[in-house]
Amino acid sequence: MGSLPLMIYANTILLLAPGFLLAGFLIIAALARRSASTAAYISIISLLAALGAALAAIILRLAHAGVPGQSQTHSLSFNWLPLPRAMAIGGTPMITLGISSGSLNLAFFMLFLFIVLLVQVHTLGMLKYKSILPDYFALGNLTAFFLVLAALSINVAQMYLMLELAVYTACCMMQWTHRPPEQPISRRILLPHVIADALFVLGITIFALHGTSLDHQLLFGHASTRMAGFVPGIEQPIASLNPWFPGLTWRSLGGVCLAAAALAKAGQFPLHTWVPETIPALSEANALLAGTLIAGGGLLLLAHCVGLLNLNAALTVTMMGATTQFCGSCIALVQKDIKRAVAWLLIAQTGLNLVFFGSGNQAAGLLGGLLTALIYCGLFLAAGTVLRASDGQRDMTQLGGVWRRLPITAIVSGVLVLAAAGVGLSGMTEIMRQGLLHVHAYAWGIGEFGKCLYWVPLMMCYVTALALARWWYLIFAGKARGQPLEEGELAVQTFPLLILLVGVMIAGQPFVDLSGLFAHVMGMPGIRHVRHIPAGFDGMLLRPLEWLGPAALAVVALVYAGGLRQADALRRRAGLNLVYRWLAADMYFADLFAVLVGLPVHVIGKAAAFLDRWVVEWLLVTLAIVIRLASILVAAAETGLNVSFWERLDRPAGTAVGRLRLLKRDRPMVYVVLALVMLGVIALLSVWVSK
Repeated sequence: MGSLPLMIYANTILLLAPGFLLAGFLIIAALARRSASTAAYISIISLLAALGAALAAIILRLAHAGVPGQSQTHSLSFNWLPLPRAMAIGGTPMITLGISSGSLNLAFFMLFLFIVLLVQVHTLGMLKYKSILPDYFALGNLTAFFLVLAALSINVAQMYLMLELAVYTACCMMQWTHRPPEQPISRRILLPHVIADALFVLGITIFALHGTSLDHQLLFGHASTRMAGFVPGIEQPIASLNPWFPGLTWRSLGGVCLAAAALAKAGQFPLHTWVPETIPALSEANALLAGTLIAGGGLLLLAHCVGLLNLNAALTVTMMGATTQFCGSCIALVQKDIKRAVAWLLIAQTGLNLVFFGSGNQAAGLLGGLLTALIYCGLFLAAGTVLRASDGQRDMTQLGGVWRRLPITAIVSGVLVLAAAGVGLSGMTEIMRQGLLHVHAYAWGIGEFGKCLYWVPLMMCYVTALALARWWYLIFAGKARGQPLEEGELAVQTFPLLILLVGVMIAGQPFVDLSGLFAHVMGMPGIRHVRHIPAGFDGMLLRPLEWLGPAALAVVALVYAGGLRQADALRRRAGLNLVYRWLAADMYFADLFAVLVGLPVHVIGKAAAFLDRWVVEWLLVTLAIVIRLASILVAAAETGLNVSFWERLDRPAGTAVGRLRLLKRDRPMVYVVLALVMLGVIALLSVWVSK
């Protein structure tokens, strides 16, 4: 059997994985609507079957694929909608649906399956303490189905559609957990995604009208997983905007729109406000979103868009990532809510990965995103375990000393915190150092303004480490400040945490060489390429990154050694109190969201309602009145012709007086005949004049 048939066979087995997930969803929806535990076990079994099929396909692919990192497209792809403009350029491209089993796709495919499986196993421990409907597990399977299809997508349009469907099913899944009814979340979660959808459609429209065959391949066709940096493409200035924005081109605008849509999926500024709104949901749903869509989905989409992004779009990604990291790190440093702090830390860490990606080191950004997905999925699951044991206590200032009742959770979450801060065992230190070195070279090439793109991420790494250490210390260390915990640990909840910890420790190691794999796929050197650290103050803060986690824990322990009094006294100082209140209110992002998003949508809705009531409705009423009058006239004429006129025509009219009375009776009919005669005369005159 040749290599190509074996590859097709491997891809066919790979397609069984989403098939098992869809089958699990259908079985739960049809047969397990009454028992949550039965639905949970069906979901886990289907996920295990999908994981087994994926592993079998990957083993077969590694044995016969040949070139590592090469994209292999399934032979049963479906071509749809030939594009006329692209055909006029010289080819016959179509919108293509199918799967792509390249190394980058498979890495995130396995990541998504792995995380969803561990999250569903962790949810089993919640069934005894919280009422969860079976539809929650069915929708979890459906979300996983869309996520794995997104990871295997053959082009950008298909990937974005699958990620969008995953967002909608995840929102439905969050609604199936009991929450206070006065906390609606779907509208505030979905609205930024609707804006991102509009930006994505605008971006692909620009590329479809002003693009090349490469643009079509990446957007709609057989997209190669091997990228070779940023492609300049056709630079066509926008004439109407060029006087105000001299450097703006059609390709820049299209790339910025696509990048903004991907950034929204990753929870980045300014469409990041949907991530904290997911906090009222179940912790396992937060972990699923954190590990798949936020940390992984947005980066994977950007990786497939990299051939469409020129320098302007790349700079946009870098700036938005740095802004989000700054906001998220500072806000997380003052949060009291156990899950809200993790959510802000998640988008801050994702922002740092996007800074690496936008500055040109895509391998560091992708590997950092993979590790971020595993770490913050574990932190959300640990938060869920603490919430279950503390009967829903979300205020970290009312916890403390939790390690006595939850020792395994405390140890695992502590190691994950150190890994996120940059301890060498996870490989995150080397990712951060090499990524920041690349950002340094990128920023110094831009100029004075560009240096902020280096200093902001570097300083925020220190703030993020402090926020992570503060989160762990307030929950697990010190003395108990609130009610003592009555519940202990469950094996079904500690097992996923241990597996995630092992995954974090393995994924960043050199013998796994995921960084080399991503670097090969993206067409660039690996992140472990030795580079000289800058001398002076530029490199002084870059050298001690491996000590960042322990140093942050030591600082936090000194601040909270005597309880919360010292920290409260520090917070109540005049200047710091103002900053604290500003950060505790999420930098008033709720008001910003209301002004930038809520107000325009409200105005558009009011305008649409006004047009519907006073314009469209009156047009319809006027049209109905005209049609009604016309129908009355036609009915009257038809009655006169069919009954009155012909009946009287058959009877002799008698005298001249009788004929006049007949005409008087049939006056409407006379008017109709006269009108027809006049129209005929006008027609004859017009013909004569034209001659």
